[in-house]
Amino acid sequence: MNNLLKGSAACAALVLMGAGCFGGSVESSSGGVWQSTDAGKTWQQTAAVPTATGVSSLSAIDVTTFAVDPQDSSAVYAGSLENGVFYSLDSGVSWQRPEETLARSGKVVGIGVSSKDVCTYFVAKTDRVMKTEDCGRSFNTESYVGSQSDVTISAMALDWYDPKILWIATTSGDVIRSVDGGNSWTTMTRLDDEATSITISNADSRIVLVGTKTSGMSRTIDSGATWTNFEKTLKDFKSSDRVYGFAQNANGSLLIMNTKYGLLSSVDSGATWSGISLIPGSGEVRIYGLAIAPEGSDTMYYATDSTLNRSTSGGSAWTTSELPSTRAGFALMIDPEDSTHLYLGSATVTSK
Repeated sequence: MNNLLKGSAACAALVLMGAGCFGGSVESSSGGVWQSTDAGKTWQQTAAVPTATGVSSLSAIDVTTFAVDPQDSSAVYAGSLENGVFYSLDSGVSWQRPEETLARSGKVVGIGVSSKDVCTYFVAKTDRVMKTEDCGRSFNTESYVGSQSDVTISAMALDWYDPKILWIATTSGDVIRSVDGGNSWTTMTRLDDEATSITISNADSRIVLVGTKTSGMSRTIDSGATWTNFEKTLKDFKSSDRVYGFAQNANGSLLIMNTKYGLLSSVDSGATWSGISLIPGSGEVRIYGLAIAPEGSDTMYYATDSTLNRSTSGGSAWTTSELPSTRAGFALMIDPEDSTHLYLGSATVTSK
């Protein structure tokens, strides 16, 4: 039995024995993290959380975001809706929690792992950004703290080329940058609408894209000195002004934007966009998780509240399968070392 299947068996035993779950009961055991090692054909839930008092489970947790260590793909991080951050050092077979209280509670909107400094990563919650430089043993919980109670952090992205550069975006439309590892911050622009997502191009880290709730996408190609809004440019794609998120391959040659219209693709870092044909009728379905295989542009996945959809032809044709969970496929991540190995974060959604 491989490690992933062993982990799955352990989690099944936890549920049968009534082991503890963070923030929920064993009757609500379809959440947490699911993994596939065969490109989404079969899935196993990996939820074991060893603690000093025994083994618990994150099978009731809503998982909404993932990150992986660029230097070690077996180090995986999962952010949750209400229970902070979890991390795994064995490719998600088992999970651990930081000791810091603020890292163990609340909504995580983003996780950024340094590409150069071992054990350094950032966790963005709705009210603050936290930083650890010792693999989570301790945190600076006030790297950034919001000053307005009615404004929250909605997205974060860490520069892969220079991991001292960190970007956050807020519900008031502020796009804020740190160039010294989170010690100081500067507002680079103020958008007209709530920011929903932010991504840094893998082709050129000076290119940053920010999605908004109703005003489309804005982009900078000069590290935030100037910005261009694409709402009017993309007006032919109805409802593309509502942006949910982004995905790209390892070298940034393909970028996909998830919008209410559906999926749009760009092969020039967001300068121009084309529509991706989805399964007939899926245009009215909310897409949550989105991922592109790191090494190319042909294999991609998207998840809805009930299905996983896979294309091996760059989006020209799709196959559909049911999700392993009764919750939505809120987050998707592909192992950067093995494109058949998928991570699925499941979460309960109340609206589309």
